[in-house]
Amino acid sequence: MKLRRHELKLTQTELAKVANLTPAAISQFESGARKPSFKTLSSLSDALKVTTDYLLGKADKSYDDLLADPKISAMFKGMMEFTEKDKETLYEFYEFLKMKAKKLSNTSNT
Repeated sequence: MKLRRHELKLTQTELAKVANLTPAAISQFESGARKPSFKTLSSLSDALKVTTDYLLGKADKSYDDLLADPKISAMFKGMMEFTEKDKETLYEFYEFLKMKAKKLSNTSNT
C-alpha cells in the first residue's frame, strides 16, 4: 500500500481524505499495526486505483498497468455497454478460460 501511495505521490493525509479514513489509520495499515476491514480495503483499492488482490499481495498489476494494454482497455470500454446478462456470460467465460489455463499449466509442470 505504501509503495502504491508513493507511486501516486500521495501523502498519508491525502490518501486518508480520498479513502474517507484518518491519517492515523493509514499509518497503522502501512506499519502492519492494524489490518483493514474488507470495506476499508475496498475504499483503499479505489483510492489507490488497484485491485483488492493487489493490496493483499495476490496480484502484481495495478489498474493503470492493466489499462495500459490497448486490448484490455478496449475490452473494458466495450463492456460498459453490456447488459447485466452479457456481463454474467462474460464472467462465466472468463472463469472457464482461467480454469483451462490452470489445467494446462498443471499438465505442463508434470
